[in-house]
Parts: sequence; structure tokens; C-alpha cells
Amino acid sequence: MSVTDPSVRPAPLTGAVRGGLLSHTLILAGRNLTKLRSAPQLVVFSALQPIIMMLLFMVLFGGAVSGSQSDYLQFLLPGMLAQNAAFMVTNVGQGINSDIEKGIFDRFRSLPIARSAPLVAHIIGDLPRQAAATVVILVFGFCVGFRTHTNPFSILVAVLLVLLVSFAFSWIALTIGLVAKKPESVSMLVMMLLFPLAFGSNTLVGTSTLPGWLQAWSKINPVSLLTDSIRGLLTGPTSGVGSHVLSTVLACGVVFAVFVPLAIRAYGRRI
Repeated sequence: MSVTDPSVRPAPLTGAVRGGLLSHTLILAGRNLTKLRSAPQLVVFSALQPIIMMLLFMVLFGGAVSGSQSDYLQFLLPGMLAQNAAFMVTNVGQGINSDIEKGIFDRFRSLPIARSAPLVAHIIGDLPRQAAATVVILVFGFCVGFRTHTNPFSILVAVLLVLLVSFAFSWIALTIGLVAKKPESVSMLVMMLLFPLAFGSNTLVGTSTLPGWLQAWSKINPVSLLTDSIRGLLTGPTSGVGSHVLSTVLACGVVFAVFVPLAIRAYGRRI
């Protein structure tokens, strides 16, 4: 019987299989890492777009917003890291939709693995690309004049926080990838959903300069919360950064609570 036959169902999960969720996830994530090693240009492209946007915004708006391009860079770079945390996840949705279209997930149905393992593997397998792109953006910022005023531990926490938000937003992209009919439509749908988060925030300008209704949205926007956290962790002051970090983590928890069940349900319906 073909594994693409709708009558095929996953083998019953034994206790050992359930206990092997982590190992199954890591094995499947290794498949995505293999694809990344064969196409390293994905890392370059993931970092190139925000770098171009950062330079463009710095040249166009630096003098108007902060009085000089160098001062605006100190304000802008944390915001670009936060924006990129949202935009980088598009590949996750496109990847899982493409795998489903190719029939790869039909094979998983016949294996005694946890239902959520292929989903988590897609996200974990993309995290190295996201981490590399984040580091490249940060290093480029140092090259063009960005300076931190904290310590290496705070910088590490900022990078980890970016990855946590990317991990949370990946579940949004994953859900869209599971419900979209074709891989070509995933990018458009993800962007439509994440654009209000990325640009309705304080990434480019201060919250106080926004219209009143947009200020209210910006204050609860996860991208704004992440931006405030990164700014405090990289440029200081660090006195109130703990509350920003906690708010960011709580916002990620809300995203997990909403989209993890939705993704698993959409996966069950699609497969």
C-alpha cells in the first residue's frame, strides 16, 4: 500500500516513542540543516535585506529623527533586529508548505513519531539561519558605527531574545504554511499578517511621535516590546530593561498559546 494512501495512519506511539520526541525532532531538524549547508546564500539574503533597509533609513531619516545619521543608527539598529525577527520566519511557512506539496509529509504518516515532531523540526532547523543573520546584522552595525554601552552578557541576551521571538513568530508562519494552498501564497500571507506588527511599532521612530491610536497598539506590540528590550540590552540604560524583557517573554507565551494549537490542528487536517 502506498504511503500516500489516505487510509495510512501513523503507527501507534509507544511510551519509548513518546519519550523520543526530542530525538525525533532533532533528527528531522538535521534534514533542514543539511539543506541550509547546501544553500548558504540563504543566510546572506536573510541578512542583506535588513542591512539595505537599515542603510536606507539611516540616510533618509537620520537627520530628521535624531539630528545625525550616527545618532539615529544607535536608535535604528535594535529596531531592525526586532523587525528582522518577524520577517525571517517566512521561510518556515514556505518550507513546510513545499514539503507537503512534494509528498514528504506523507512518509511521516507511516512512521511511529510524535505528531508535533515534524513541525518543531522545521522551526528548530531554521534557527541557525536566523541566528547567523542576526549576528551578521549586528557585526555590520559595528562596522558602520553602532556602539554598545553594556556588556557581552547583555549582548548575548539580546541575541537570544531575538531568537525567542523568531521562534514564537515561526509558529504563525507555520500555521499559515499549513493552511495555504500553494507555497507561492505563503510569503504574501505571512507578510500581510506581520507587517502591522513590524511597522506599527517603535522600530523606526519613538512611540511618542505616533498617532494616539497607534501608540496604544505599539505599546502592546511584541515587536515594540522586543525593540525596547534590545535597546536597553545594547545601548542602555539597563535599569528598566528587566520589565521589557519580561513583557517580551510574556508576549511570546501568548503567541505560543494561540498558534501552537492552531498549527497542530491545521497539520492534522492537512495531513
